[in-house]
Amino acid sequence: MNNSLLRIFVLFFVLLCVLSFYFWIDDYRFRLISRAENTFTSKQADPVENKDTEAATGYTAKIEPAVIVKGTIRSGETFSHALERNKLVDSALESQVIKGLSTVVDFRKCRPGDSFRVCLDDRGELIRCTYEKGPLEIFTLEPGEDGTGEFHAFRATVLLECRLTKLSGKIESSLFSAFTRIGVGSRLIMAFADIFASRLDFNTETMPGDQFDVIVEEYFKDGRFVGYGRIVAARYKNHYRAFDAYYYKPEGQANGKYYDSAGREIGASFLRSPLPVYRVSSRFSKRRLHPILKVYRPHYGVDLAAPVGTRVMATADGRVSFVGWQRGFGRIVVLKHPGGYKTYYGHLSRFAKGIKKGVRVEQKQIIGYVGSSGLSTGPHLDYRIKENGVFKNPFNMKFKPKSRLSGRVLDDYIEKQSGWKQLLNNDSGPKTLLIETRKIRKRPDGWLG
Repeated sequence: MNNSLLRIFVLFFVLLCVLSFYFWIDDYRFRLISRAENTFTSKQADPVENKDTEAATGYTAKIEPAVIVKGTIRSGETFSHALERNKLVDSALESQVIKGLSTVVDFRKCRPGDSFRVCLDDRGELIRCTYEKGPLEIFTLEPGEDGTGEFHAFRATVLLECRLTKLSGKIESSLFSAFTRIGVGSRLIMAFADIFASRLDFNTETMPGDQFDVIVEEYFKDGRFVGYGRIVAARYKNHYRAFDAYYYKPEGQANGKYYDSAGREIGASFLRSPLPVYRVSSRFSKRRLHPILKVYRPHYGVDLAAPVGTRVMATADGRVSFVGWQRGFGRIVVLKHPGGYKTYYGHLSRFAKGIKKGVRVEQKQIIGYVGSSGLSTGPHLDYRIKENGVFKNPFNMKFKPKSRLSGRVLDDYIEKQSGWKQLLNNDSGPKTLLIETRKIRKRPDGWLG
């Protein structure tokens, strides 16, 4: 009998413990659900715990956001529509955001991909808003530090990592394909070719086996590559010689230039070609069979085949002496340059804006676009150059550098470029030469993108 009572007592005690544990679990679940229901959530708005606020938004004010409404501008959409689509339907709040940011952002020029974040407190009032037009263009609206509560808009500081990197390659078919093989974008390729534009024509003078080296700034944000900065040193080596270029800005000057090892400016008075990329379809000749007229006659220029619309550059500083239609040349621009030189750009599809007789133009300025006007069998540029009244083969002409360093400036340059030269000569060194952090509010100097 006593044993039966003991067993009943034990069973009763175990049952009591199980029921107590069940009610504790149920109460804990109720408190979790209640907390979740009191927090606003959607696909566009993220609840933010206090400890993660700064990491998620970069916001460092004393008031921590309870809600972040974020979104991206879609094609054909305005900022106002994007806010409404992302559940920000309070008209007063929407007006406050748009009116505040409009002092630094032109919302008429919204682009698909622009993103925004609106930080709200637990009462749904604005704490802070950011609008990002790109990795380097971030605009912020937040209260000023004067304690009045008035909001101010400004362009925010962006923290970037700058890596000084050495890239090298070898030509197999073309400069473009060689750079592409090592994962380089077109902007860096064009910048490299532009540096040597007065010394080399990469469309006609490259050979398999030629080598190149370039030391360039690469910018990263949060570990993601965002663009190239300035090329600080470059080299192109063919079978005959090496061409070096080093960026140097003399003290007291606003802009720098590229110079060779002896301190001569890389840029010459004339470019080797008015087109960045082309194929030679007809060369300079005293006797050529005309492809349309079928008669032999001199061809005092070079025909550079390129797609319609390819930009045509002025090969030197000068003044427009003729622009219009001229018999077989079709649409043509003629420039007059110092020293008794004239250049001719024929068969254009159209002229660049502002190009008219008497206008001064600068070297590399766009003056027109490749076409097939006049007597032409296809889109190309007929480029000619005349020296003291005599046509010359553009590919055979040599021009003097625009300037050269001397005196103490030359000594300072030689000292600085010697370090870059050692890095160009060192084939066994690391790819990344230097890493530093930079705070910016505008595009870095020398930005290529």
